[in-house]
Amino acid sequence: MILAGLATAGVLGMLDGFDRPVRCRDGHLFTTIWIPLASLKAIRLGRQRFQRCPVGHHWSMVTRVDRTTAPAAELEAAAAVHDLRIP
Repeated sequence: MILAGLATAGVLGMLDGFDRPVRCRDGHLFTTIWIPLASLKAIRLGRQRFQRCPVGHHWSMVTRVDRTTAPAAELEAAAAVHDLRIP
């Protein structure tokens, strides 16, 4: 039982490296797991994904926010809300 918990914690910790700030079509900012060429909680459509927005409580197209050009306030807003960890 303890080993299963540690294994799960290890997998979740590994996914932290894939946390990315995103913006939904309505402009809401949040953080989600974004794995290149894979999708755990969304439908991939090119560079966008269709998934649930935890801020507006709706389904929407989301795109990644570029960390290098985004204002610090936007990155902080995205970091404040994380969608579900596991689908």
